[in-house]
Order: sequence, then C-alpha cells, then structure tokens
Amino acid sequence: MLGPAPVVDFDGTLARLDVAWDVLRRTAGVQRIEELWTRSGVAVWDDVTHAETLAANTAAALDAVLGRLEDATALAVLTSNSQASVRAFLGRFPALDEKVTVVVGRETLAGPKTDFTVFTHGFRLCVEATATARDGGPVVYVGDMDYELEFAHRLGAVPISVATLEARA
Repeated sequence: MLGPAPVVDFDGTLARLDVAWDVLRRTAGVQRIEELWTRSGVAVWDDVTHAETLAANTAAALDAVLGRLEDATALAVLTSNSQASVRAFLGRFPALDEKVTVVVGRETLAGPKTDFTVFTHGFRLCVEATATARDGGPVVYVGDMDYELEFAHRLGAVPISVATLEARA
C-alpha cells in the first residue's frame, strides 16, 4: 500500500512525541512554535530540539504505519521536528533505520513546513533520495496533517493519511 519507498512525516505518523509544547510556547513567548521562524537568532530552538529528542527516546511508535513499512526497501522522513529527534527515535528501531535514505527536518528545511515553498524543497530532497528504490513508481506520502497531505497531492504524490491506516489496522 505504501510502495517500495514512501516519504513519511515523523511526529503523529511514525511516532507520538510526548512534548510539553505548552511550556515551550510559553517560555518562547509564542502561540505556535512555528512563529519562531520569524525571529532571528532564536536560541529557544535548542530547547525545542532537546525536548523533542528526549521525547523521541521514549515515544510510542504508530504500529499502523510501522507495520506497513516492513515491505518498503527505502523511505525518507520529512518533518518539522529536529533531525536529531528523528535519529534518536530511529535508533530504537534498527530495521527501520536501515531503510531511511534521508531525514529532512527543521535544520534542513530552514523554515516552517506549513509553507508550501519550504515543504516543496524538503519533499524534493526526499523524492530524490528514494528515487532508485521507487524505480519510476509513484511517490507515496504518509502524514497526519491535512495541509501536508494537500501539499503532497499538489506535488504529484499519492497522499495517505495516518487516520486511514489506523482505520484499516
């Protein structure tokens, strides 16, 4: 169903991070974490990365997604989270980690994933990194947020929501 080389989101798709977002937002003085992109030199990103990475060390895996990745030969991760947190999570799942060709996270995106231009940049990096394994087949994107599924569709991917996978589990 997900093909040989899907592109997947991280938090809410591969894992459920238990991060005290309300505390981080209050400390940073923002309503939404992505507002930090509008501030230059925001040191609070270090606090966000630390919190995400700690959460990734104990995060619950979403079995409805992980089970369907067993047949994949490669995959790419496209996330608003830190790349360090994704790597911490993947370190707990060596068989899955071996399949990951690229992690495109906040550090590489250098902007909010909710921005179509930023998403497009990250998505293209993921598509390039999985092209050989896909061997001309369609790009499948798995995510939990409507905006990312819409963006992936606009870029020609087959979008699959986590909710759909969970309903079929």
